[in-house]
Amino acid sequence: MPSKSSKPAKNKRLSATGEFPTIRYLAARDKFEVDAGTRLGGTKKYRRWFKTEAEARGHADTLKIRLKNEGLGGFKLSREAQIDAEKALKILGDRGTLEQACKFFIRYLGEDGCNLNIKELVNEFLEHKERQQLLGEKGAKQRTINDYKHRLGLLVVRFQNVPINEFREKEFEDWLIERGTDSRGLTRTTKALFTYAVEKKYIPEHPITKKTPLPVIGSPSILEEAQWQSLVATALSSQDHKNSERGEKIDLLAWVVLGLWCGLRPEAEMSRLDWTDVNIEDGFVNVHDNWKVKLGRHVTIPEAAKLLLNKCKRKKGPIVSPKNFRKRWEWLRKEAGVYADWDDDIMRHTYASLHYAHYKNKQQVINELGHCDESMLRHYINHGVKMRKQAEAFFSFNL
Repeated sequence: MPSKSSKPAKNKRLSATGEFPTIRYLAARDKFEVDAGTRLGGTKKYRRWFKTEAEARGHADTLKIRLKNEGLGGFKLSREAQIDAEKALKILGDRGTLEQACKFFIRYLGEDGCNLNIKELVNEFLEHKERQQLLGEKGAKQRTINDYKHRLGLLVVRFQNVPINEFREKEFEDWLIERGTDSRGLTRTTKALFTYAVEKKYIPEHPITKKTPLPVIGSPSILEEAQWQSLVATALSSQDHKNSERGEKIDLLAWVVLGLWCGLRPEAEMSRLDWTDVNIEDGFVNVHDNWKVKLGRHVTIPEAAKLLLNKCKRKKGPIVSPKNFRKRWEWLRKEAGVYADWDDDIMRHTYASLHYAHYKNKQQVINELGHCDESMLRHYINHGVKMRKQAEAFFSFNL
């Protein structure tokens, strides 16, 4: 019985003679062929096969339009490159074009440091900070560098082998949540690390978009009247005391007095002071420029502090000898019975609260301290309104 198929029984040319490209039906394969020969460039003939004549004619029309619009340049891709592009488009799906994907890849490939991982970037960043310190540049104090070493060391433990262009904020945030502590400090130092990477053009943009969390400022610790009196009395009586025959004298009366009655910062200011900076007669301490803030200041020495400073047995050289300072300072606080309640800025907080309680002048507190966070100032004011009698005893104190 003859076949009822409408397709020709043998190969047959379907396009007109001379028409480009040639379209023919291949009976043996039951396919429709589009044959462009070598007119599209290269040494291999361009041929494609389709299930239906309509598909073949559609492809032929596409080739003619493309040849007209783009010339032979539109067909320069090898077959392998075309296959690769087709695979890439399948991966992309509807998320963008192949051109956009390529631009994104090149952008995040980076320049010279594109192959750095987190550990290598941290090492380079710390070396950069140490060079800044040697050159006396801003933002490279030893305390700052130690802070970077500690916190970035934690980052390295978690992300050390992650390439810097693959570091993701979501994974970083998950790590912060998992740790549960010091989110602000770790965010701040990690942002500084990647700011450096952006400046070096290792990556095109910062991977962390969130702002550094605001500090949680709790109520400042304040010494009670009995506590600061005990600290002063112990410092006065132990000036010549030694904890061993070869040990350094305790000699911390000036440290205690300037911390309590002038509110000076322990590390940034008092540890740098020389007796030439302390003018007892005229009643001021000279805090130099760039010790903590850009501009220095003269801090008032109250009358009570003048009387105590005049009782210091040593008034030459540095205010406090650095030799075994921490051991001597720990001994004094333990001897005075205040060690268990101590924090680093407790003398400064005590001074500011009692100063406001006595003088009721916010601007004067700010001027004496050098600068003051607004929320911390509110704490001083809140403390101060309850401490009027203690403030009177403080500023009229005499031993």
